[in-house]
Amino acid sequence: MSVPSPTKANATILYFGFGTNKDLAMMEHMVGRKKIEGTPGVLIGYDVCIQRTDQFRTKIPPTTPFPASPRDLIMRSWGPDFEMYVSKPNPNGRAYGTIWKITPEELELVREWELVDYGAQEDAWGIAIDEDRVEHKVITQSFMRPPIEIDRIVEGKDYPAYIWPKDLMLKRADELRKQYLRLKSEEKS
Repeated sequence: MSVPSPTKANATILYFGFGTNKDLAMMEHMVGRKKIEGTPGVLIGYDVCIQRTDQFRTKIPPTTPFPASPRDLIMRSWGPDFEMYVSKPNPNGRAYGTIWKITPEELELVREWELVDYGAQEDAWGIAIDEDRVEHKVITQSFMRPPIEIDRIVEGKDYPAYIWPKDLMLKRADELRKQYLRLKSEEKS
């Protein structure tokens, strides 16, 4: 899976956010920018699901910047009772969320939040349909390789964006963004 190059100046990426990532406030806190342009949409061929802490992956992939499993990283931040939105491919699935216009640099911040390099999920390309029935090629995160363990599938478009306290989620998104940017800045120096 190829992620768009973060070196393209003024590039726009269409990112499909589901779960908390369908919410403008979460995207603003994740990427550190206000007034991100987005429109409601449906991602074809995926289900929105909820995963419990005991179902999070335990393998440490070679791409991880920190030698800990996704389960360990999430438990350190959220504890053993945490649940989160994930997605999985389903040829008949429909995932409801938001199609966001973000930059390649902002996508890297989203990927960090979603623990992609840490092995929690993978980047996935798909087709999302907006409210005007226009199709868009989008990037999102999903389970693209096993193991895929979920607790339940979320049905319909009116599901709540947050299954954990919103204020805690937004605060943690700010903390992770600042930490990630600080580490990237230190790597360049």
